[in-house]
Amino acid sequence: MAGSLWSGISGLNASNEQMDIIGNNIANVNTVGFKAGSTVFGDILSQSITGGSGTMQIGRGVRVTAIPTLFGQGSFASTQSATDLAIDGEGFFIVKNSDGATYYTRAGMFNMGEGGYLRDMNGYKVQGYLYQGGVNTNAIGDISLADIQSDPSATTEFSIGANLNSEAAEGDIFISAQTVYDSLGGAHTLKMEFTKTANPREWECHAYLEQDGVYTESDTVPAATIAFEIDGSLDTTAVGDIDLDFSTFQSTLPSGAEIGTGGTNSIKWVVDGDPATTSLTPETLTGYASPSVNRSLVSDGWSSGELQSLSIGSDGVIDGSFTNGQSMAIGQIALAKFSNTLGLKKMGNSLFAVTVSSGDALINKPGTGGVGEISPNSLEMSNVDIATEFINMITAQKAYQASAKVVTTTDQMMSELMNIRR
Repeated sequence: MAGSLWSGISGLNASNEQMDIIGNNIANVNTVGFKAGSTVFGDILSQSITGGSGTMQIGRGVRVTAIPTLFGQGSFASTQSATDLAIDGEGFFIVKNSDGATYYTRAGMFNMGEGGYLRDMNGYKVQGYLYQGGVNTNAIGDISLADIQSDPSATTEFSIGANLNSEAAEGDIFISAQTVYDSLGGAHTLKMEFTKTANPREWECHAYLEQDGVYTESDTVPAATIAFEIDGSLDTTAVGDIDLDFSTFQSTLPSGAEIGTGGTNSIKWVVDGDPATTSLTPETLTGYASPSVNRSLVSDGWSSGELQSLSIGSDGVIDGSFTNGQSMAIGQIALAKFSNTLGLKKMGNSLFAVTVSSGDALINKPGTGGVGEISPNSLEMSNVDIATEFINMITAQKAYQASAKVVTTTDQMMSELMNIRR
């Protein structure tokens, strides 16, 4: 009879522990990246009431044998922050605290924290593949976005899309001007001066570069003589791509600055766009009987730029957009997976730590090595299913009531036994 009393008590304890787990799950229904726990029950070793016969055993109650974490995917919530990330599939984000301890999480609510580092809401630094000059070094470390800038690039090619009036008088001048850059990112005005010659549909061109308000003409004088066909199209047999020598202008630049192609001081005017010598698509020059006008001006080269905004792709690559109009990869999120995910230890704040049971982390780029892809502007919410938790709560309550009934009934039976003498 005492056995049933202890069995009932074990049922009360087990149901109580189950309610603790259910309560914790429900309390964290809105916790980003939270993974629900479940309850596994097991019977306590049975007692044989005859000489070891397996058919004559009485159980001794129940206990909670395991509380596994359910790592099923949670639903995604869209956000306005480019640094809010969710993992679509398996894997964990990797973060480190100030002591260098490593943790793993599904909560991707990141931000630009102290020192320019990408951090989670605990202030821990997000780990990823480090980039240098837009190239992945394949080294893993703290992702820092501080002091990142886009290096300047000297202008080496330009092209002009314009109409030169076929009815212009001899000596008429049309000027086309655009901005070009030296190797230190200094901006200069490139002025192309078209002068109508005495010949029909023909223009002579001179090129000038400006430094501190002073214009220096190209050493290629004249820069070119432009002729048009009778239909107004460019006579490409008379002129092709032109290398303009600015050696004289080079001497006016600050020490260390170069203009054009390194060492040659040459800037290519892409007129017809020979694919063998240029990658710039040429703009069209025409000689129609309409006012001279610039239609389009293009060139390569740019000044230095500061980081303006960033975006993160499904592969975890962080692309920065800079104030000079350029973009560059500046890092990549790293993800970890484990041979035994159930072996991870919960550390609070949606963090997990490695254990002997989980095995070491296997680190890969998103979308490779069995880890999921990154979903930007998203957060993975808790995977707690309220309906399931309510059902579990009802069953836990009924089990608790039934175990309590066993205790009270056993108590009544023991009371009857004590009163037999009467």
